[in-house]
Amino acid sequence: MKKVFFFAVLAIFGVTASSAQEGASTGGFHWGVKAGANFSSVNGDDVNDVDSRTGLQIGGVVSIPVTELFSVQPEVVYSMRGWKDGDFTIKVDYVDVPVMADFEIIEGLSLQGGPLLGFNLSAKVENEDGNENDIEDISTLNVGAAIGAQYELPVGVFFNVRYDMGFNDVIDNNFDAKNCNIGASVGFMIQ
Repeated sequence: MKKVFFFAVLAIFGVTASSAQEGASTGGFHWGVKAGANFSSVNGDDVNDVDSRTGLQIGGVVSIPVTELFSVQPEVVYSMRGWKDGDFTIKVDYVDVPVMADFEIIEGLSLQGGPLLGFNLSAKVENEDGNENDIEDISTLNVGAAIGAQYELPVGVFFNVRYDMGFNDVIDNNFDAKNCNIGASVGFMIQ
């Protein structure tokens, strides 16, 4: 099931990216790539004294202008998430698909917000000896929302900072723990 979701998302992004390539030459769509770091954890009633996990994020971006100051920015991003609980590190990796509303407030600087869907690729727990085991009851979908800011230079290089929070539990066994993440990335948008 995870593979079906993953390939469906890639297919949708591929069609969007193809359209974006055609529109970029006419002043329409812009597309690009981004990479950065995640500082992720969980929050909820069953979570006490956990530390964040630092992970990688890398993916593709499409900017679809609606007006001069407003655009829609869907993305497909491989996202390493999780948290540390004592001697254990929980590693939960997703393909995230945020769809951000992008409001430019001054030239180059925009505020963003929108929904996020994350499709689980893997979930493992690592002990202090480095041994890993699969987590059985992991939720296959992370449903959440994100807010952030993005600054884009005239040459197409952009910097992005975002906070996102999940609405559903990470583990499907009545354990109240929801994803939360601060992400920082740098990217390049084809003009």
